[in-house]
Amino acid sequence: MNDQAAGLRAYASQRRDKASLVTIGRPTPQAVNATCERLSALSGLAWETLPLALGEASSAQRSSPYWGIGVAPGAEGLQGAYRDLKQWSQRERLPPLLIIRDPAASQDMPLDNLVDAARRFLGIKLFTDPADWLAQTLPMTESGGTR
Repeated sequence: MNDQAAGLRAYASQRRDKASLVTIGRPTPQAVNATCERLSALSGLAWETLPLALGEASSAQRSSPYWGIGVAPGAEGLQGAYRDLKQWSQRERLPPLLIIRDPAASQDMPLDNLVDAARRFLGIKLFTDPADWLAQTLPMTESGGTR
C-alpha cells in the first residue's frame, strides 16, 4: 500500500493540487473533514467537498469521478444510505463512491451488506478504503504507473 500511496502522491504533484469530492447523503462535518484529511495524505491533493441535494447535480459535478456518500451510524444510517443510492441511481450514472462516515463510529457497523446490495441491485461500486477508491478514480500516470 505504501507504493500505491507514493504513486498517488507523485501523480498529484505532477497534475494538480486540488480536487473536489462530490458528496451525496448527509455526511457530518467530522466525517467530511476526516475523509478529506485521509485523501490528502494519500494523494497529495487538497480536497474540497461539494454537497448535493437530490437532483441538483451540475454538468461539471456529473462529470467528476470523485464522489462519496455519507453513511450515518446504525441501521438507520445504512437504510438511509441505500435509499439515497437508489434515488441517485435513478437520476444519474454514479461513478465509484467512497463511503464517508464519522471516525468515532467507523467500527460500529459492518458495511459489507450495503456494499454488496449497492453492487448487486443498483450496479454501484462502493469503497470503504480511501486508498482503494483513489486507485480506481485517479487517472493513470503518464508513465503508465499506478493509478
